[in-house]
Amino acid sequence: MALRASADLDEIRARSDIVEVVSQYVALKRTGKSFKGLCPFHAEKTPSFTVNPELQRWRCFGCGQYGDVFDFVMRVENVPFLEAVRLLAERAGLRFDPRGTAPTQEEEDRRQQLLRVNHFAAQFFREALQRYPLPQHILRQRGVTPETQERFAIGYAPPERTALSRLLKAKKFSLAIAAEAGLVAQGEDGEYYDRFRDRLMFPIWDRQGRVVAFGGRAIGDAQPKYLNSPETPLFRKSRTVYALHLAKERMMAERTALLLEGYMDVVAAHQAGFTHAIATMGTALTEEQIDILSRLVSRVIVVYDSDNAGTEAAKRAGEMLRQHGLEVRIARLPEGEDPDSLLRRQGAQALQECLNRAEPLTDFLLHELYRRHDLDTVEGRTQVLQHAIPILAAIPTGIERDRYITQLARLHPTYFTNPSKPEELIRREVERFLRYKGMETQQAQLTSEPVPPAAEVAEPFPQGVLRAEGALLRGILSEEWRAFVLQIAQPSDMVSEGAQQFFELVRRAWEAGMELHLPSLLAALSDPRLREAVSMRLALEEPLSQSALQGAVSYLQRWHKRTRQIQISAQLAQDFSPDSKNYQEYQKLISELHSEARRDRKE
Repeated sequence: MALRASADLDEIRARSDIVEVVSQYVALKRTGKSFKGLCPFHAEKTPSFTVNPELQRWRCFGCGQYGDVFDFVMRVENVPFLEAVRLLAERAGLRFDPRGTAPTQEEEDRRQQLLRVNHFAAQFFREALQRYPLPQHILRQRGVTPETQERFAIGYAPPERTALSRLLKAKKFSLAIAAEAGLVAQGEDGEYYDRFRDRLMFPIWDRQGRVVAFGGRAIGDAQPKYLNSPETPLFRKSRTVYALHLAKERMMAERTALLLEGYMDVVAAHQAGFTHAIATMGTALTEEQIDILSRLVSRVIVVYDSDNAGTEAAKRAGEMLRQHGLEVRIARLPEGEDPDSLLRRQGAQALQECLNRAEPLTDFLLHELYRRHDLDTVEGRTQVLQHAIPILAAIPTGIERDRYITQLARLHPTYFTNPSKPEELIRREVERFLRYKGMETQQAQLTSEPVPPAAEVAEPFPQGVLRAEGALLRGILSEEWRAFVLQIAQPSDMVSEGAQQFFELVRRAWEAGMELHLPSLLAALSDPRLREAVSMRLALEEPLSQSALQGAVSYLQRWHKRTRQIQISAQLAQDFSPDSKNYQEYQKLISELHSEARRDRKE
């Protein structure tokens, strides 16, 4: 889709329905007028994340995060505000130019040209696969069905040096753009040639399902065995998770991901029904990839190859995942197998049994220690205990740590003479290790900039104030009740700062003949805490009526009087004089409050 000319924030907000945007990352279910799901910003088992389509806002009652559609994209994509705006604008088919100047045609079209040339190349590789018997034979040998080939858009890069580049030129594609996309390269003679030749081709998608790069697997003995596209404006290996757009629906539903190593492992897993399988991009797991996963799942099962390299990679990945608060399990495959080969040889049930037996990360790490050392010797047992200390220190809870300490105590030299002593000694070593790590962390913090905490919404007012302000704010937004509310209330009747500002904002916008677009009105409140406080009041669903609105005004006015009465009472306690203006005002307030109370009792 070609992008329109520059749009402002209000237009982008209006074109970005928050339910649709959030649903790309969170499985939502309607509950009344709102939607609910598991929070993508912290691990939870009971949904506390709500999305209000009327207010176009979201809030998690578990971790306290909240905001509008821009805030959500900033947090879930871990990007600054302007990048979040750009992503939403692009999704809506708009263009946002924060500089306020008209972009050049090259700047405006460059990203779209890269996407188009990748899309064309994917089609070319798919069609080429149908013309060459050898790659078809290889896929059949590996059990990849035509349906799976179509789902993953698997293709083939012909062996000719310029098969793709010639066609791109004939179709009027810019070869310079194709080179920037990593599809072709330019030789010393200035001529372009294909980067991928004689390889099975696996498109790599972004989270929206657009082709941003390719992975090519050699048909014969060519090296490297796997060749990925270079990094481009569309593709960053460290930020890309293979097949995420195909797997994220089940990942979010089950809050679990299967983390595999390669393209063929993921293809085979999906074909066998494990549609929550994903992979890194042929490199070690990165912090950016973990950030993406932690927003979608609370548990990751690592299923790497069974060789030593796969075991070491699984350990590193597991430790990084746990540091981000994810539950980690490691699945052990039979010796010499990877997920693809295991599925081809023994079928889906064999892999499922491996997943059922997947070990918690700590068990896996300790079993690896047992495997590498001779537990029949004092030296071997001592080495296990020494290497186990940092493993125990990484366990997040003391109860779980004590369980493993009890298990390891039997390896301690003093166990047979004094069985209770080893646990104390091991625990002391773990505490010493944690103190050392704490000092390291403290030193690192002294040399880094502090990270400000998320803003909290403080509500020092009782429910009566919230309900009364909520009724009047909803009333002034209602065509049916707006005129009546403006007759009986004014901004100063509101108690909270956010309600006062919002009431005045709506009044001025209506008097100026402006459209009362609720998300834009909320966004006009500069303080995010005030926006959330007003949103909480507007989310109340009590019915409006003339008596309810009049009662809300009366309640707030009495609140102001009682508050003033308490203030004056404190002042009079310090400096009492029956002739003072404070005392006279105090007496007047007491009389008014008593009269109102008697009137309320009669009514």
